[in-house]
Amino acid sequence: MNKLLLPGLRIKRWLLLFMIGLIFFVIAFAMAFGEYIKNTILNFFSLSHDAYSAKVIAVFILAGIGLLFLVLSSRHIMSFLVNTFIPEKKGKIFNILYKESQLKEGSKVVVLGGGTGLFTILSGLKKYTNNITAVVTMSDMGSRTTTSTGRLRTDLGMLPPGDVRQCIIALSDSSPLMAKLFQYRFKKAQGLEGHSFGNLFLTALTKLTGSFEKGVVEASNILAIRGQVLPVTLDQVHLCAKLENGKTIKREHIVEEHKTKHKSEIAKLYLEPKAKANKVVLKAIKEADAIVLGPGSLYTSILPNLLVEGMTDAIKNSKAKKIYICNVMTQPGETDDYNASKHVDKIVKYLGLSVLDYVIINSKKAPEKQYWEYRKKGSDRVRIDDEELEKYDAKIIKRDLMMSTDLLRHDPDKLARAVIKRL
Repeated sequence: MNKLLLPGLRIKRWLLLFMIGLIFFVIAFAMAFGEYIKNTILNFFSLSHDAYSAKVIAVFILAGIGLLFLVLSSRHIMSFLVNTFIPEKKGKIFNILYKESQLKEGSKVVVLGGGTGLFTILSGLKKYTNNITAVVTMSDMGSRTTTSTGRLRTDLGMLPPGDVRQCIIALSDSSPLMAKLFQYRFKKAQGLEGHSFGNLFLTALTKLTGSFEKGVVEASNILAIRGQVLPVTLDQVHLCAKLENGKTIKREHIVEEHKTKHKSEIAKLYLEPKAKANKVVLKAIKEADAIVLGPGSLYTSILPNLLVEGMTDAIKNSKAKKIYICNVMTQPGETDDYNASKHVDKIVKYLGLSVLDYVIINSKKAPEKQYWEYRKKGSDRVRIDDEELEKYDAKIIKRDLMMSTDLLRHDPDKLARAVIKRL
Protein backbone atom coordinates (compact mmCIF):
# COMPACT_ATOMS: atom_id res chain seq x y z
CA MET A 1 0.00 0.00 0.00
CA ASN A 2 2.88 2.36 0.82
CA LYS A 3 4.16 1.94 -2.74
CA LEU A 4 1.07 3.79 -4.01
CA LEU A 5 2.56 6.94 -2.44
CA LEU A 6 5.82 6.71 -4.37
CA PRO A 7 6.52 9.68 -6.69
CA GLY A 8 5.79 9.32 -10.38
CA LEU A 9 2.74 7.05 -10.17
CA ARG A 10 0.31 9.94 -10.82
CA ILE A 11 -2.39 8.36 -8.73
CA LYS A 12 -1.94 10.14 -5.35
CA ARG A 13 -3.82 13.23 -6.54
CA TRP A 14 -6.82 11.11 -7.51
CA LEU A 15 -6.76 9.17 -4.26
CA LEU A 16 -6.73 12.51 -2.39
CA LEU A 17 -9.56 13.85 -4.52
CA PHE A 18 -11.51 10.64 -3.84
CA MET A 19 -11.07 11.11 -0.09
CA ILE A 20 -12.14 14.76 -0.22
CA GLY A 21 -15.18 13.84 -2.29
CA LEU A 22 -16.07 11.08 0.16
CA ILE A 23 -15.75 13.48 3.12
CA PHE A 24 -17.97 16.07 1.42
CA PHE A 25 -20.55 13.43 0.63
CA VAL A 26 -20.56 12.09 4.20
CA ILE A 27 -20.96 15.61 5.63
CA ALA A 28 -23.84 16.29 3.22
CA PHE A 29 -25.49 13.02 4.18
CA ALA A 30 -25.12 13.79 7.89
CA MET A 31 -26.57 17.29 7.44
CA ALA A 32 -29.50 15.98 5.42
CA PHE A 33 -30.46 12.97 7.48
CA GLY A 34 -28.90 13.39 10.93
CA GLU A 35 -31.80 15.27 12.43
CA TYR A 36 -34.29 13.18 10.50
CA ILE A 37 -32.92 10.03 12.08
CA LYS A 38 -32.81 11.67 15.47
CA ASN A 39 -36.43 12.80 15.40
CA THR A 40 -39.14 11.28 13.25
CA ILE A 41 -40.47 11.55 9.71
CA LEU A 42 -43.39 13.64 10.92
CA ASN A 43 -41.16 16.03 12.82
CA PHE A 44 -38.93 16.38 9.79
CA PHE A 45 -41.78 17.46 7.49
CA SER A 46 -43.36 19.72 10.12
CA LEU A 47 -40.39 22.11 10.06
CA SER A 48 -40.88 25.32 8.13
CA HIS A 49 -39.29 25.85 4.71
CA ASP A 50 -37.42 28.94 5.96
CA ALA A 51 -35.76 27.00 8.75
CA TYR A 52 -34.31 24.55 6.30
CA SER A 53 -33.66 26.63 3.20
CA ALA A 54 -30.05 27.49 4.02
CA LYS A 55 -29.35 23.97 5.20
CA VAL A 56 -30.89 22.40 2.08
CA ILE A 57 -28.78 24.61 -0.17
CA ALA A 58 -25.64 23.66 1.76
CA VAL A 59 -26.54 19.97 1.55
CA PHE A 60 -27.01 20.09 -2.21
CA ILE A 61 -23.76 22.01 -2.75
CA LEU A 62 -21.71 19.64 -0.59
CA ALA A 63 -23.37 16.54 -2.04
CA GLY A 64 -22.88 17.80 -5.59
CA ILE A 65 -19.20 18.63 -5.06
CA GLY A 66 -18.63 15.34 -3.25
CA LEU A 67 -20.32 13.33 -5.99
CA LEU A 68 -18.38 15.16 -8.71
CA PHE A 69 -15.07 14.49 -6.93
CA LEU A 70 -15.97 10.82 -6.41
CA VAL A 71 -16.89 10.25 -10.06
CA LEU A 72 -13.87 12.14 -11.42
CA SER A 73 -11.36 10.47 -9.11
CA SER A 74 -12.89 6.99 -9.55
CA ARG A 75 -12.66 7.34 -13.32
CA HIS A 76 -8.96 8.24 -13.19
CA ILE A 77 -8.15 5.55 -10.59
CA MET A 78 -9.88 2.88 -12.68
CA SER A 79 -8.16 4.12 -15.83
CA PHE A 80 -4.81 3.95 -14.03
CA LEU A 81 -5.43 0.34 -13.02
CA VAL A 82 -6.61 -0.70 -16.50
CA ASN A 83 -3.71 1.07 -18.24
CA THR A 84 -1.27 -0.59 -15.83
CA PHE A 85 -2.55 -4.15 -15.86
CA ILE A 86 -4.23 -4.30 -19.30
CA PRO A 87 -2.23 -1.82 -21.42
CA GLU A 88 -3.81 -3.03 -24.66
CA LYS A 89 -7.17 -1.72 -23.34
CA LYS A 90 -5.82 1.77 -22.63
CA GLY A 91 -8.40 4.51 -22.99
CA LYS A 92 -11.35 2.09 -23.18
CA ILE A 93 -12.37 1.89 -19.52
CA PHE A 94 -16.09 2.68 -19.91
CA ASN A 95 -16.42 0.53 -23.01
CA ILE A 96 -14.82 -2.30 -21.05
CA LEU A 97 -17.16 -1.85 -18.08
CA TYR A 98 -20.25 -1.73 -20.30
CA LYS A 99 -19.16 -4.70 -22.37
CA GLU A 100 -18.32 -6.76 -19.29
CA SER A 101 -21.70 -6.07 -17.72
CA GLN A 102 -23.43 -7.16 -20.94
CA LEU A 103 -21.30 -10.28 -21.39
CA LYS A 104 -21.87 -11.42 -17.80
CA GLU A 105 -25.62 -11.42 -18.48
CA GLY A 106 -25.17 -13.38 -21.72
CA SER A 107 -26.70 -16.78 -22.45
CA LYS A 108 -25.13 -19.95 -21.07
CA VAL A 109 -23.78 -21.78 -24.10
CA VAL A 110 -22.14 -25.21 -24.05
CA VAL A 111 -20.16 -26.09 -27.19
CA LEU A 112 -19.03 -29.67 -27.90
CA GLY A 113 -16.28 -30.58 -30.33
CA GLY A 114 -12.58 -30.24 -30.93
CA GLY A 115 -9.97 -28.98 -33.37
CA THR A 116 -10.32 -26.00 -35.70
CA GLY A 117 -14.11 -26.06 -35.72
CA LEU A 118 -14.38 -25.56 -31.97
CA PHE A 119 -11.75 -22.80 -32.13
CA THR A 120 -13.84 -21.00 -34.78
CA ILE A 121 -17.18 -21.00 -32.95
CA LEU A 122 -15.61 -20.04 -29.61
CA SER A 123 -13.75 -17.10 -31.19
CA GLY A 124 -17.09 -15.70 -32.33
CA LEU A 125 -19.24 -16.51 -29.29
CA LYS A 126 -16.95 -14.79 -26.78
CA LYS A 127 -18.07 -11.44 -28.20
CA TYR A 128 -21.64 -12.13 -27.06
CA THR A 129 -21.34 -13.89 -23.71
CA ASN A 130 -18.91 -14.77 -20.95
CA ASN A 131 -20.94 -17.84 -20.01
CA ILE A 132 -19.33 -20.26 -22.46
CA THR A 133 -18.36 -23.84 -21.68
CA ALA A 134 -16.13 -25.53 -24.24
CA VAL A 135 -16.40 -29.32 -23.91
CA VAL A 136 -13.39 -30.94 -25.57
CA THR A 137 -13.05 -34.49 -26.87
CA MET A 138 -10.30 -36.49 -25.13
CA SER A 139 -9.74 -39.18 -27.79
CA ASP A 140 -7.02 -37.35 -29.74
CA MET A 141 -3.98 -39.62 -29.90
CA GLY A 142 -2.06 -38.45 -32.93
CA SER A 143 1.13 -40.25 -33.79
CA ARG A 144 3.17 -41.84 -31.00
CA THR A 145 6.38 -40.45 -32.48
CA THR A 146 5.66 -37.34 -34.54
CA THR A 147 2.88 -35.24 -32.98
CA SER A 148 3.17 -33.27 -29.76
CA THR A 149 -0.06 -34.68 -28.33
CA GLY A 150 0.83 -38.27 -29.23
CA ARG A 151 4.26 -38.03 -27.65
CA LEU A 152 2.97 -36.45 -24.46
CA ARG A 153 0.26 -39.09 -24.08
CA THR A 154 2.73 -41.92 -24.71
CA ASP A 155 5.71 -40.60 -22.74
CA LEU A 156 3.99 -38.88 -19.80
CA GLY A 157 0.51 -40.40 -19.67
CA MET A 158 -1.10 -37.03 -20.35
CA LEU A 159 -4.66 -36.50 -21.45
CA PRO A 160 -4.53 -34.93 -24.94
CA PRO A 161 -3.73 -31.20 -24.50
CA GLY A 162 -3.88 -30.03 -28.13
CA ASP A 163 -7.58 -29.23 -28.54
CA VAL A 164 -7.78 -27.87 -24.98
CA ARG A 165 -4.93 -25.48 -25.80
CA GLN A 166 -6.78 -24.29 -28.90
CA CYS A 167 -9.94 -23.61 -26.91
CA ILE A 168 -8.10 -21.65 -24.23
CA ILE A 169 -6.52 -19.48 -26.93
CA ALA A 170 -9.89 -18.98 -28.66
CA LEU A 171 -11.53 -17.76 -25.44
CA SER A 172 -8.51 -15.79 -24.22
CA ASP A 173 -8.77 -12.07 -23.53
CA SER A 174 -5.04 -11.66 -22.95
CA SER A 175 -2.56 -9.97 -25.27
CA PRO A 176 -2.09 -11.29 -28.84
CA LEU A 177 1.53 -12.10 -27.97
CA MET A 178 0.43 -14.48 -25.22
CA ALA A 179 -1.85 -16.29 -27.67
CA LYS A 180 1.01 -16.59 -30.17
CA LEU A 181 3.26 -17.92 -27.42
CA PHE A 182 0.83 -20.73 -26.62
CA GLN A 183 0.66 -21.64 -30.31
CA TYR A 184 4.44 -21.52 -30.80
CA ARG A 185 5.84 -24.83 -32.04
CA PHE A 186 9.53 -25.71 -31.65
CA LYS A 187 11.15 -26.48 -35.01
CA LYS A 188 14.77 -27.40 -34.36
CA ALA A 189 15.55 -28.49 -30.83
CA GLN A 190 16.56 -31.93 -29.69
CA GLY A 191 13.69 -33.49 -27.77
CA LEU A 192 11.47 -30.44 -28.30
CA GLU A 193 11.05 -30.47 -32.07
CA GLY A 194 7.37 -30.56 -33.00
CA HIS A 195 6.17 -29.73 -29.49
CA SER A 196 3.83 -26.81 -28.96
CA PHE A 197 4.72 -24.46 -26.10
CA GLY A 198 1.09 -24.51 -24.98
CA ASN A 199 1.07 -28.31 -24.79
CA LEU A 200 4.24 -28.30 -22.70
CA PHE A 201 2.83 -25.56 -20.50
CA LEU A 202 -0.35 -27.57 -19.83
CA THR A 203 1.76 -30.63 -19.12
CA ALA A 204 3.87 -28.73 -16.58
CA LEU A 205 0.76 -27.31 -14.89
CA THR A 206 -0.75 -30.81 -14.73
CA LYS A 207 2.31 -32.09 -12.91
CA LEU A 208 2.43 -29.05 -10.58
CA THR A 209 -1.27 -29.07 -9.67
CA GLY A 210 -1.64 -32.83 -9.56
CA SER A 211 -4.33 -33.19 -12.22
CA PHE A 212 -5.09 -32.27 -15.82
CA GLU A 213 -8.37 -30.67 -14.74
CA LYS A 214 -6.64 -28.28 -12.31
CA GLY A 215 -3.91 -27.57 -14.83
CA VAL A 216 -6.49 -26.47 -17.41
CA VAL A 217 -8.14 -24.17 -14.84
CA GLU A 218 -4.81 -22.51 -14.00
CA ALA A 219 -3.91 -22.07 -17.68
CA SER A 220 -7.36 -20.54 -18.26
CA ASN A 221 -6.76 -18.07 -15.42
CA ILE A 222 -3.37 -17.08 -16.79
CA LEU A 223 -4.79 -16.36 -20.24
CA ALA A 224 -7.88 -14.62 -18.80
CA ILE A 225 -10.41 -16.61 -20.82
CA ARG A 226 -14.11 -15.86 -21.17
CA GLY A 227 -15.92 -18.92 -19.87
CA GLN A 228 -14.38 -22.30 -19.13
CA VAL A 229 -12.73 -25.16 -21.00
CA LEU A 230 -13.53 -28.69 -19.81
CA PRO A 231 -12.35 -32.13 -20.91
CA VAL A 232 -15.43 -34.24 -21.64
CA THR A 233 -13.91 -37.04 -19.56
CA LEU A 234 -10.93 -37.38 -17.24
CA ASP A 235 -10.39 -41.01 -18.30
CA GLN A 236 -7.70 -42.13 -20.72
CA VAL A 237 -9.56 -43.31 -23.82
CA HIS A 238 -8.92 -44.19 -27.45
CA LEU A 239 -11.34 -43.81 -30.34
CA CYS A 240 -12.18 -47.04 -32.14
CA ALA A 241 -14.44 -48.00 -35.03
CA LYS A 242 -15.93 -51.18 -36.40
CA LEU A 243 -16.24 -50.87 -40.17
CA GLU A 244 -18.98 -52.23 -42.41
CA ASN A 245 -16.41 -54.54 -44.04
CA GLY A 246 -15.80 -56.21 -40.69
CA LYS A 247 -12.47 -54.58 -39.83
CA THR A 248 -11.85 -52.89 -36.48
CA ILE A 249 -9.57 -49.83 -36.40
CA LYS A 250 -8.23 -47.98 -33.36
CA ARG A 251 -6.83 -44.52 -32.62
CA GLU A 252 -8.21 -41.23 -33.84
CA HIS A 253 -5.93 -40.54 -36.80
CA ILE A 254 -6.63 -44.04 -38.21
CA VAL A 255 -10.40 -43.69 -37.74
CA GLU A 256 -10.17 -40.35 -39.51
CA GLU A 257 -8.94 -42.06 -42.69
CA HIS A 258 -11.33 -45.03 -42.70
CA LYS A 259 -12.75 -44.33 -46.15
CA THR A 260 -9.39 -43.67 -47.81
CA LYS A 261 -7.29 -46.47 -46.34
CA HIS A 262 -9.93 -49.07 -45.52
CA LYS A 263 -12.51 -48.36 -48.25
CA SER A 264 -15.42 -48.77 -45.87
CA GLU A 265 -18.01 -46.80 -43.92
CA ILE A 266 -18.13 -46.92 -40.12
CA ALA A 267 -20.74 -49.28 -38.71
CA LYS A 268 -20.07 -48.49 -35.07
CA LEU A 269 -17.95 -45.90 -33.27
CA TYR A 270 -16.87 -46.55 -29.68
CA LEU A 271 -14.34 -45.64 -27.00
CA GLU A 272 -11.87 -48.04 -25.45
CA PRO A 273 -12.02 -48.36 -22.51
CA LYS A 274 -15.45 -46.97 -21.63
CA ALA A 275 -15.34 -43.49 -20.13
CA LYS A 276 -17.49 -41.55 -17.67
CA ALA A 277 -18.43 -37.93 -18.29
CA ASN A 278 -16.76 -35.13 -16.35
CA LYS A 279 -19.25 -34.13 -13.61
CA VAL A 280 -18.61 -30.43 -14.23
CA VAL A 281 -19.55 -30.94 -17.88
CA LEU A 282 -22.84 -32.60 -16.91
CA LYS A 283 -23.64 -29.68 -14.59
CA ALA A 284 -22.91 -27.15 -17.35
CA ILE A 285 -25.20 -29.03 -19.78
CA LYS A 286 -28.01 -29.11 -17.23
CA GLU A 287 -27.81 -25.34 -16.69
CA ALA A 288 -27.26 -24.37 -20.34
CA ASP A 289 -29.49 -22.18 -22.49
CA ALA A 290 -27.99 -23.70 -25.64
CA ILE A 291 -25.95 -26.78 -26.52
CA VAL A 292 -23.99 -26.49 -29.75
CA LEU A 293 -22.42 -29.42 -31.59
CA GLY A 294 -19.80 -28.53 -34.17
CA PRO A 295 -18.58 -27.45 -36.52
CA GLY A 296 -15.67 -29.86 -36.81
CA SER A 297 -14.60 -33.34 -37.80
CA LEU A 298 -17.75 -35.45 -37.56
CA TYR A 299 -16.25 -38.78 -36.45
CA THR A 300 -13.18 -37.57 -34.56
CA SER A 301 -14.24 -34.28 -32.91
CA ILE A 302 -18.00 -34.25 -32.41
CA LEU A 303 -19.28 -37.83 -32.08
CA PRO A 304 -16.58 -38.94 -29.57
CA ASN A 305 -18.17 -36.56 -27.04
CA LEU A 306 -21.48 -38.39 -27.40
CA LEU A 307 -19.82 -41.76 -26.75
CA VAL A 308 -18.84 -40.79 -23.20
CA GLU A 309 -21.16 -42.37 -20.64
CA GLY A 310 -23.78 -39.93 -19.40
CA MET A 311 -23.42 -37.37 -22.19
CA THR A 312 -26.36 -38.24 -24.44
CA ASP A 313 -28.76 -38.56 -21.49
CA ALA A 314 -27.60 -35.20 -20.12
CA ILE A 315 -28.16 -33.51 -23.50
CA LYS A 316 -31.59 -35.10 -23.99
CA ASN A 317 -32.73 -34.11 -20.49
CA SER A 318 -31.43 -30.55 -20.72
CA LYS A 319 -33.99 -27.79 -21.40
CA ALA A 320 -31.42 -26.02 -23.59
CA LYS A 321 -31.83 -25.44 -27.31
CA LYS A 322 -29.84 -28.13 -29.15
CA ILE A 323 -28.04 -26.88 -32.24
CA TYR A 324 -25.94 -28.76 -34.77
CA ILE A 325 -23.65 -26.78 -37.10
CA CYS A 326 -22.90 -28.61 -40.33
CA ASN A 327 -19.47 -28.34 -41.91
CA VAL A 328 -18.82 -26.18 -44.96
CA MET A 329 -16.62 -28.78 -46.67
CA THR A 330 -16.28 -32.55 -46.54
CA GLN A 331 -13.23 -34.04 -44.85
CA PRO A 332 -10.96 -36.29 -46.94
CA GLY A 333 -11.04 -39.92 -45.81
CA GLU A 334 -13.76 -39.24 -43.25
CA THR A 335 -16.87 -37.68 -44.82
CA ASP A 336 -16.21 -38.05 -48.55
CA ASP A 337 -19.37 -37.41 -50.60
CA TYR A 338 -21.39 -36.53 -47.49
CA ASN A 339 -24.18 -34.05 -48.09
CA ALA A 340 -25.86 -32.08 -45.27
CA SER A 341 -28.45 -34.76 -44.45
CA LYS A 342 -25.76 -37.44 -44.11
CA HIS A 343 -24.01 -35.29 -41.48
CA VAL A 344 -27.27 -34.78 -39.59
CA ASP A 345 -28.10 -38.48 -39.87
CA LYS A 346 -24.91 -39.46 -38.05
CA ILE A 347 -25.62 -37.01 -35.22
CA VAL A 348 -29.18 -38.29 -34.92
CA LYS A 349 -27.94 -41.89 -34.86
CA TYR A 350 -25.99 -41.28 -31.67
CA LEU A 351 -28.10 -38.52 -30.08
CA GLY A 352 -31.68 -39.49 -31.00
CA LEU A 353 -34.23 -38.46 -33.60
CA SER A 354 -36.13 -35.66 -31.84
CA VAL A 355 -33.34 -34.09 -29.82
CA LEU A 356 -31.99 -31.43 -32.20
CA ASP A 357 -33.92 -28.14 -32.35
CA TYR A 358 -31.88 -26.49 -35.09
CA VAL A 359 -29.46 -27.45 -37.84
CA ILE A 360 -27.42 -24.51 -39.14
CA ILE A 361 -26.01 -24.92 -42.67
CA ASN A 362 -23.92 -22.63 -44.85
CA SER A 363 -25.80 -21.62 -47.99
CA LYS A 364 -23.20 -19.42 -49.64
CA LYS A 365 -21.37 -20.79 -52.67
CA ALA A 366 -17.79 -19.83 -53.39
CA PRO A 367 -16.40 -19.39 -56.92
CA GLU A 368 -15.97 -22.76 -58.65
CA LYS A 369 -12.23 -22.16 -58.93
CA GLN A 370 -11.88 -22.36 -55.14
CA TYR A 371 -13.73 -25.65 -55.00
CA TRP A 372 -11.42 -27.13 -57.63
CA GLU A 373 -8.42 -26.34 -55.42
CA TYR A 374 -10.04 -28.22 -52.55
CA ARG A 375 -11.06 -31.15 -54.76
CA LYS A 376 -7.41 -31.73 -55.58
CA LYS A 377 -6.97 -32.56 -51.87
CA GLY A 378 -10.06 -34.76 -51.68
CA SER A 379 -12.48 -32.24 -50.18
CA ASP A 380 -15.70 -30.83 -51.65
CA ARG A 381 -18.67 -28.61 -50.80
CA VAL A 382 -21.27 -30.00 -48.42
CA ARG A 383 -24.42 -29.81 -50.51
CA ILE A 384 -27.83 -28.99 -49.06
CA ASP A 385 -30.33 -31.74 -49.95
CA ASP A 386 -33.59 -30.17 -48.78
CA GLU A 387 -35.86 -33.16 -49.39
CA GLU A 388 -33.77 -35.47 -47.21
CA LEU A 389 -33.41 -32.83 -44.50
CA GLU A 390 -37.19 -32.51 -44.19
CA LYS A 391 -37.47 -35.91 -42.49
CA TYR A 392 -35.73 -34.59 -39.38
CA ASP A 393 -37.63 -32.76 -36.63
CA ALA A 394 -35.02 -29.99 -36.41
CA LYS A 395 -35.59 -26.60 -38.02
CA ILE A 396 -33.12 -26.08 -40.86
CA ILE A 397 -31.40 -22.67 -40.82
CA LYS A 398 -29.59 -21.76 -44.05
CA ARG A 399 -27.27 -18.74 -43.88
CA ASP A 400 -24.18 -17.23 -45.46
CA LEU A 401 -21.61 -18.44 -42.93
CA MET A 402 -18.37 -18.43 -44.94
CA MET A 403 -15.27 -16.31 -44.60
CA SER A 404 -14.52 -13.84 -47.39
CA THR A 405 -11.12 -15.38 -48.12
CA ASP A 406 -9.60 -18.17 -50.19
CA LEU A 407 -10.16 -20.49 -47.23
CA LEU A 408 -13.55 -22.21 -47.40
CA ARG A 409 -14.30 -22.11 -43.69
CA HIS A 410 -16.88 -20.75 -41.30
CA ASP A 411 -16.60 -17.09 -40.38
CA PRO A 412 -16.51 -16.84 -36.55
CA ASP A 413 -18.71 -13.74 -36.35
CA LYS A 414 -21.33 -14.95 -38.82
CA LEU A 415 -21.49 -18.30 -37.09
CA ALA A 416 -21.82 -16.81 -33.62
CA ARG A 417 -24.62 -14.48 -34.75
CA ALA A 418 -26.50 -17.41 -36.29
CA VAL A 419 -26.32 -19.27 -32.96
CA ILE A 420 -27.19 -16.29 -30.74
CA LYS A 421 -30.29 -15.53 -32.85
CA ARG A 422 -31.67 -18.95 -31.99
CA LEU A 423 -31.70 -18.15 -28.25
